[in-house]
Amino acid sequence: MKKKEKEYIKLQEKLNQVLMEKKKESSRSGMEIMNLLQKEGRQRGTWNGKKNDNDYYKMIVDAYEVKKQELMQENADLRALLRSMQMDMREFLNAPNGSSQPTVAANGRKEAGSPQSPLGGKTDVFDLPFHMARDQIEESLRTKMASIKARMTQLQDAQKGAEVTSEATERELELEAQLVEARSIIQEQASIMSKHFTKSDKPSGRRHSSLDSEREASAEV
Repeated sequence: MKKKEKEYIKLQEKLNQVLMEKKKESSRSGMEIMNLLQKEGRQRGTWNGKKNDNDYYKMIVDAYEVKKQELMQENADLRALLRSMQMDMREFLNAPNGSSQPTVAANGRKEAGSPQSPLGGKTDVFDLPFHMARDQIEESLRTKMASIKARMTQLQDAQKGAEVTSEATERELELEAQLVEARSIIQEQASIMSKHFTKSDKPSGRRHSSLDSEREASAEV
């Protein structure tokens, strides 16, 4: 149970970290381009000729292309990470019983293995432009998170039931041990009492024999 809770917390932290890094990178890239434009704009006043203007614009375009490539790479990494998280969550949900059946979320909807592409077919939704796949990805993530929360509740309830059963079993074993001990004590006391009564009966028998002999002697006189 603790292992499942750690995996659930790890998935949440991983998703939050990715989203925060994506926001920071987008903001930083935009600021870097703006700073570059402002810097080159101040220097442009010292340039002369058409060639210098072309070099200035080429520098801006090159800087833009570099940032564009960086954003595209970050976007690809983010897509790969989202795809990996989808697989991790699906494995987490199917792990307890090993079933490949769709998981029923808290809202009653069945969660498929991966979000469906709006274009249909076998196109991976994570390879589509974000504006086309956003709704499907968000819905899939929200549904999976709801399914994970429901599964965690089920595991917690199962753990509580197991603890109650374990406590009842331990109590039964304890009572059974006490019963065996009590039976042993009773048997031991019965044995002691039986031996005592046996010893008590023997002297009484000798006394009865003496009285009978005396009675017979008196009768003969």
